[in-house]
Amino acid sequence: MSKTAVLLAGQGAFRPGMFAGERSSAELDRLLDTADATAAEFGRPSVRDHLLDSATPAAAELVTADPFTLQLLVFTAAVGEYHLAARAGTPDVLVGHSLGELAALTVAGAFDLIDSFRLVCHRSVALAECATEPGGMLSMDLPADRTGFVVAAVGDRRARVAVLNAPARTVVAGPDSVLEVVRGVAGALGVRAVRLPAPYAYHSPGMALAAEQFAEDVKSVRQRPLRLPVYSPLLRGYVDDSDDLGALLVQHLTTQVDFVAAIRALHAEGVRTVVECGHSGLGKLVGDCVPSVRVVSSAETPESKNTPAALAAPVPLAATASSVAEVAERLRLLYATVLQYPLEAVEPEADLEADLGIDSLKQAEMLGRVRAEFGLPAAAGDGRLIAHATLAELAGTVTAILTAEDVTR
Repeated sequence: MSKTAVLLAGQGAFRPGMFAGERSSAELDRLLDTADATAAEFGRPSVRDHLLDSATPAAAELVTADPFTLQLLVFTAAVGEYHLAARAGTPDVLVGHSLGELAALTVAGAFDLIDSFRLVCHRSVALAECATEPGGMLSMDLPADRTGFVVAAVGDRRARVAVLNAPARTVVAGPDSVLEVVRGVAGALGVRAVRLPAPYAYHSPGMALAAEQFAEDVKSVRQRPLRLPVYSPLLRGYVDDSDDLGALLVQHLTTQVDFVAAIRALHAEGVRTVVECGHSGLGKLVGDCVPSVRVVSSAETPESKNTPAALAAPVPLAATASSVAEVAERLRLLYATVLQYPLEAVEPEADLEADLGIDSLKQAEMLGRVRAEFGLPAAAGDGRLIAHATLAELAGTVTAILTAEDVTR
């Protein structure tokens, strides 16, 4: 029997205003209220506006300006997107990626929502207080073994292979200074390496002091019976009520995650559809791990169906006069998918040529895909489209064309 898994994202799950178009619901209202209450408990401002207003700072800005708020938003985004997917029915299994594993355990009932939010906050405090130097994560277009050779060539043990995201997509974690050397070596080898919007070197031994402090905070949280099956990429198996799930969350900070093995194991158990909560780019990675698995977004899940496996195609954007922010998000997803970039690397303000390496020939090809994506006439805005330097500028022109098309219909 074909099974459906719901995938809850970690870093990359949040985007500004992501819940702006959602109708009010008890689940979403409770989620935002609890997020704000916990932020206030830790002396931090409300996070609600970040999720309801697309004009608020993006993850790439928050990663340095306010990593505490970013982590709250990442967790809130994952749980909120799950509630959207759950309107269509109960999945066969939940799986979380990085911080998304806490989100998966939370919606499965292992922790009360308020306790989970407090765990996110305590985790952020521990990281901020114990990080000895600035660090982060670097995504490389290489298999894990070859990435290991690059890291070994750098000769600094503070850099580690942290996440196996796809057969040819591996993440390295470490201090900023070391990651720059790793990126330099990768560049010399002709390998694309992109910094991710992660404020710390997650899943690496450099987080050991933070993990030790976080472990003390975890002890105060009560673990509850699971209501849904949860597969843990870290444990490489299903979690059980007898497992110390608090200890699992502590391990997350320092332990390598093999996402490839998790997706392939779930496929072997009959998972044929994966519902991705949010637009973090994980769906593309799932397809790279097992091409036969069907991947859909939680935003595409119709409430009228009884199972997440029965999904409808999204409404063409040209059918509604959409905002520039909505167009920009679809452009980001399109460019990231076609170019096989992490979604986090394709920011609206990124220079298409200087930052993303898209020359004039590739840009012409991509504009053909843009027309197909948005249903634009073949000659629509030809000169205007090709002149743009960033996706933000391109989104403005596409929106104007769509609006004009709607008016003339």
